[in-house]
Parts: sequence; structure tokens; C-alpha cells
Amino acid sequence: MLTRRQFLARGAAGVSFLSLGGPVPGLFARAAEAAAQADRNDHVLVVVELAGGNDGLNTVIPFEDPRYYKVRPTLAVPRDKVVKLTDHVGLHPALEPAGKLFKESRLAVVQGVGYPEPDRSHFRSMEIWHTASTAARPPGTGWLGRVLDYEYRPGDDETLRGLGLADALPQAFQAEKVAVPVVQQVETFSAPEEGTPKQRLLRRLSTAPGSKGQPVDFLRRQAATLYRTADRLRAAADRYRSDAAYTGGLGDQFRRAAQLISADIGVRLLFVSQGGYDTHNRQADAHQALLTELAANLAAFQDDMHKQKCADRVLVMTFSEFGRRVDENASAGTDHGAASCLFLSGAKVKGGLAGSYPSLEKLGEGDLVHTVDFRSVYAALLDRWLGCPSEKVLGGKFPPLDLVAGGS
Repeated sequence: MLTRRQFLARGAAGVSFLSLGGPVPGLFARAAEAAAQADRNDHVLVVVELAGGNDGLNTVIPFEDPRYYKVRPTLAVPRDKVVKLTDHVGLHPALEPAGKLFKESRLAVVQGVGYPEPDRSHFRSMEIWHTASTAARPPGTGWLGRVLDYEYRPGDDETLRGLGLADALPQAFQAEKVAVPVVQQVETFSAPEEGTPKQRLLRRLSTAPGSKGQPVDFLRRQAATLYRTADRLRAAADRYRSDAAYTGGLGDQFRRAAQLISADIGVRLLFVSQGGYDTHNRQADAHQALLTELAANLAAFQDDMHKQKCADRVLVMTFSEFGRRVDENASAGTDHGAASCLFLSGAKVKGGLAGSYPSLEKLGEGDLVHTVDFRSVYAALLDRWLGCPSEKVLGGKFPPLDLVAGGS
């Protein structure tokens, strides 16, 4: 894929060729297309969904606030166990590998993330995060899908620019112009030399040229996209070599992401998911296990990207639909809340704390009140990492947080 730097570096050769004459209109058309391709940087964003509502208060812990220990008599993490980031705030002990990334300035911790008038329904809050809209009638496309639509160029149907690595296509990837495959769907498509005779026949029929404009043409193109993606996934897996210590189901998704990124086939957006964060009862052990898996894979992925020489062009963002209530419940768990936290990791992230920690004294109906609109995080990634105008994608102006070192 031609980057902006490569295109500019080749500019002198292009001018010399132009001075020799030739088919100027065709040359300009090709140059314009090359410029459009070059204008799309090679940065990659990996979005990690923590499904169920992660307890931000026990993830990023205000260990010097006595109110934290008062409202959580059994769930509060002891001061001496907290992975301290500052004199007042630290991470759950299960996040020690993330704490190391923080010390290396490869992790940004965004505090107090949420949105106005929070909704405590899993479905509705996820819809808001995935579409980046709090409107009563949300858009039919997701915020990542709108990025792909905005960047779509003729011929992009042949390029894999986004991929879902979880079980189903996330709403964030819903788009108008681009079909985003999901790995579980792709893996049902066997290689040409594999599968039953029926499967091989379906592949030939699905990838054969058809008459444009016919209803079946769309389905044929969709199937062809899946077959091309399956072939590229196999090729990426065959070339990939790594000793990264990925663990669990989340680790499998991160490993696949690493395969695709290191193969450099043009993918820009990847979506992975870790479930289990709806911790209404006996939270302590379940939450520790989830955060252990999360931190281990965040660290493994960053080390893998460094060894694959891809670290400078990859950022990871975690998010969850909401946090949990400030007070623990009678079942040694926590119920649906509002504001929480999120992480950004990568070699080009501006490491440290961002936003301000919500007050444990001034609550909103028993919940933490957000201090950062999540769309300000999206705006930073869109404007300063992906090179896509945030106002067009988000449908409004949101001041981007200072989270990315070096622009797009």
C-alpha cells in the first residue's frame, strides 16, 4: 500500500516523466488516484470491546479516597495491592502488565468516560457507543463503518480494510458502501482445493463474473469478498512467526489481528471482543480473571507489534458500554452504572492519565458522573490517527483529547 511519504518521495520521478510528454489526461487520472491512495495513511486501529459493563471503579482505583473503601467494604482493593500510577490513582493488581506499559509511556488511561443522560440498558448503551450517537433515532451505520465509507474509493472491493474478529459483526462496523467480513463467517469458506465437491462448486459459482446490476450480483460480490478474505487470512497465518504469549479467547483474536497487520494487506480497522463484564454477583474473582486476560494480551500484542516492526502504526482502544454502580450490592457484585474508564495502548500513544477522575461525593443517581465525552476520544483517533475528519463521522464537533503523539 502506497503511503503519503512514499508518494511524495516518488514525486520527482513523476515530474520527470511528465516532461517527456505522453497521454497527459490518463497520467493525471492515475496520479490523482495515486494521491488519493497515498493520502490514506497506513495507521491501524484495534478496538477492544469489554462487553457487559466493566467496573471502572475497580479498574482504575482512587486508592487515597476513603469513600472508595466505605462504599465497597468487600470489593475494594487494598491500598498495598494497587498498581500505583500516581499518588492517588492506580490499577487493579491483575493489570500489572498494563501498569508496565503505562510506565513505558505506551498506555494512556482515560478517566471518567461516558456521555450525557446515561442509559443503563446494555443494548441501548452499546448502540450509543457503536454509532457514536445519543439521538433517539440513531444512524443506521456505525462509527467505524462511516470511516470505511468516507475512505471508500473505486476498486476498494478488492481490499480488506476492516475485519471483525469476534463472533458477530459489531454494529460499529455497519456501513453503506463497504461489506466488513467476520472471521467466524470467513472460516466457513474452504480453500479451492479443500472441501466437498459441493463447496468447490459454490466457490466457482460465487466468484465467477456476472452481469452488473442484477440482484444476484450483489450476493456474488459478497461471497467473493468472503472467499478473498479467507485466502488472505490463510496466507497471513502461513507467513506469521511469533513467540508472543497470547492467552485465552481474547488472545486468539489478538493473534489473528497481529497476523493481519504484519502481513500488511491494507487492513485499517479491527474489532475484538471480550465478554463477561456483567458482574452482578461474586464480582471479585470473575473481574480479576477478566482483567488478567486483558492485561496479558494487551502487553503481548504490543511486544508482538514491536517485534513485527509494526508498532509505530498500530493503536489499541478498549471500551465498555458503561461502568458499575459506586456502591457494591448485597451479592458481592455491582449493578449497571454510568461513567467508567478506557485504555489506549501503542508506541504512538501519549502515555499517562487523561481526563479527571469523577467525584465519589457528587454522584448522579448513585453513579459516577462522566468528565469526558467518549466522542472526544473518538475525535482524537479520527483526526490525529486515522486521518479522517471527526466532524463528518461523529455528526458534530467534539474537542479531541490529546492522546496521540504525532498526527496522521
